[in-house]
Amino acid sequence: MNLERLTRFLVELSFNNDKPWFDKNRAEYQILRLEFIDFMEGLISGISSFDGSVKALKAKQTLFRINRDVRFSNNKNPYKTHFSAAIAAGGRHSSLPIYYVQLGAEQSVVAGGVYLPESDQLATIRRFIALNPKKADALLKNKILLEHFGGLDSDAVLSRFPKGFAEGSSLLKFKGFTVSRGFDAFGFESEILRDDLISSFQNMQPLHKFLREALTYEVKS
Repeated sequence: MNLERLTRFLVELSFNNDKPWFDKNRAEYQILRLEFIDFMEGLISGISSFDGSVKALKAKQTLFRINRDVRFSNNKNPYKTHFSAAIAAGGRHSSLPIYYVQLGAEQSVVAGGVYLPESDQLATIRRFIALNPKKADALLKNKILLEHFGGLDSDAVLSRFPKGFAEGSSLLKFKGFTVSRGFDAFGFESEILRDDLISSFQNMQPLHKFLREALTYEVKS
């Protein structure tokens, strides 16, 4: 994947975010999209070495569309200025912990976990946290997550314990369970970036293992 070429296209798109420009440059977009698909195949293969659940996944199942949904947004620009994908068993819309990558015109992002889960899923995770406060506290203090991502993302955290919980691990206050870091993709060699992202995804394993256990936990009677 030619990251310099991709960055140039996305920067130009950010200054010409309309259908006439995109249609004129659609052939370039299709070339870059195919390169991104190949890149994602490499990521899936690398992740499979430590997470076998994604082994059968096809790259096309992970890609998000470049078209924006503008129905409920004040920003009516029709196109995103980044390429993005989410790797998880079942594809990009999986309810399982995901591995997310975004290559953008301004900033690129690597992230993972479960972002703002639906109410039933959130309730399941919170029940597990309430029953396993020591595990939850250990996750918040995990050295690998702190070193590589600065800990769990804290942009969606309640100021008080949620309804039904008077006390417990502060992880109960989280509405999402993710880690992330931004980076500049420009100037990277494709193979080096791939290996760097795979390493980041492997460093997410403490979070993913916790979430998998939480989502499959059964209370013994």
